[in-house]
Parts: sequence; C-alpha cells; structure tokens
Amino acid sequence: MQVKKMGSRGILFNLPSKPFSVQIYCINTPNYLFIIDSGVVLENQMEDVKKYLKENNLLTKPVIIFNTHSHLDHIAGNGVIDSRLIIGQELSLEGFQNTFDLLNKYGDYKIAAENLIFPNLTFSKKLVFETEDIEFFHTPGHTEDSASCYDRLDKILLVGDSLVSPLPSINWYQLDIFIETLQKYKEIEFNKMILAHEIVLEDTKFIDESIEYIKRFKALDVDFTGFTDTHALMYRWGLVNIAKNLKKDGEEEEAKKFFLKAKTDIKNPIIKPEDESEYKQIIELIDKGLKSQ
Repeated sequence: MQVKKMGSRGILFNLPSKPFSVQIYCINTPNYLFIIDSGVVLENQMEDVKKYLKENNLLTKPVIIFNTHSHLDHIAGNGVIDSRLIIGQELSLEGFQNTFDLLNKYGDYKIAAENLIFPNLTFSKKLVFETEDIEFFHTPGHTEDSASCYDRLDKILLVGDSLVSPLPSINWYQLDIFIETLQKYKEIEFNKMILAHEIVLEDTKFIDESIEYIKRFKALDVDFTGFTDTHALMYRWGLVNIAKNLKKDGEEEEAKKFFLKAKTDIKNPIIKPEDESEYKQIIELIDKGLKSQ
C-alpha cells in the first residue's frame, strides 16, 4: 500500500490489485473524515487503511463514506470502518442489490456479500456539505449510478471510474450522456483529478482522449493502433458489456450491432485474449446474446 498526502487535508491510498490498483481517498475536514470508496474484493485492504487512520488519530471524528458507484471494488470495505453515513447516488441502491445477489451465487464471495453495507443516505443530482466545502454530484456514464466528489477547498476532483486508464470502462449504453459527463468535468477548476484506479491527473488532455474514444466506440470504428493487452481487455469487454445491457433493457437491434462487432473483433489477434478460458467465455456470451435475436 502506498500512502500520499495531497493538498491541505487529503490522503491518497493506492492499493495493489489486478488488473488495476485501487485508489481510496480520505478528506480530513473540520467536522468529519470523508472516505471516498472503500476498496477491493476479498483482500481486506481496507483493514490496512483503517490501521493507518487509527495510528494517525484520524478516526476521532465521525466518518462519512461515499461510494462513487456500486461495483464491488468500490464498496467491499463499507463495513470495515464504523461510519455515521454511507452516501451514494439514489440509483446505486439497485446496483448494490444486484452486486449482493451476484456475490451470493458464488461460494468464494459469500463472505463479501455478508459484509456488504448499503448506503443509508442517497441523493439525486447533488449533495453538498457547505461547512466542509465538499460536494457530491451525479456523473452518469461508466454506470448510470456513477457520482463524483469535489473538494472545493483543495480543488481536488474525484471521478471514480468515469475515467479509467488507458481506456474508458464502458458498461452503460447511454454513451452520449457519458460524453456529456466528461465534458462537464472540463468546466470544473481542479488542481488534481483522482481516478479510482492507478493514476492522478492535472489537466484535461486525458478527458479529451477519452471522449474521442467513446465517440469512435459508439460508431464501431475504434483504431487498434498502439493497443496493449490492457487496451484489448477493456475494448472487448466494453463491447460485450454494452451489448448485454442493451439486450437486458429490450434494445435488441442495438445490442445485436455490438454483439456482432464483438464476434468479429474477438478473432483479431490484437483483441483476442491469450487466456483460452476467457476467449470461450466471451464467445459463449456473444452466442447467447445473439441466439434470440
């Protein structure tokens, strides 16, 4: 675990995980300790965060946890540190339930399901703690329930998985809304922009690159030049995930376009996974998705 102090009141924890490290951020405000996201699956790394906070006398104030969205690597540690509030965007409650149900299907993950704590305070568009100079706001794109945090005092913006390096992590099919969210980030004055995985940014260049990728992804016209294994991983699963979610919501024709694109591109040596089991899994998902088309 790497720990780095940021601004006048922030602490960034970078926790090793696969395929990407997980970043948890704490903001020590006058009246509360805010914790942005709560860590990785099964590895209990939030215990290391808790130990650090306790040793540095940072758990003497009420704790407020904010989940940027309902994926497990952002919510698994909600119960590790006693908190007064757990905050999420209102749509995240359904996402939490879906995550809980999925975990219960697999024996290795049932412990994670038992320890999963849902938000007890939700908001629609924005929630502001004026005395702390902290605001939370809805930023749909990566998921429909995605939300971000802005520390007004230090001008630090926390975007969850709205930005992921090296490519956007695409799940939800409303790609135009995803682009709008990224464009709105550019209107915010920030000194640092913290992604939930791997990196911290200081300018908007990566936002522009992400917007361009999403536009080309939507047009089924992504250029594979310079793709690494990580690029390929995110691209192929982006196609499958968006197709599955379109199909689930009854958008059969749109889903078919992405399933067929995945079926074609998965055979490309640049995109095809080296792991044969992953390849078979994707082919099965594609065939299942196309079967009732």
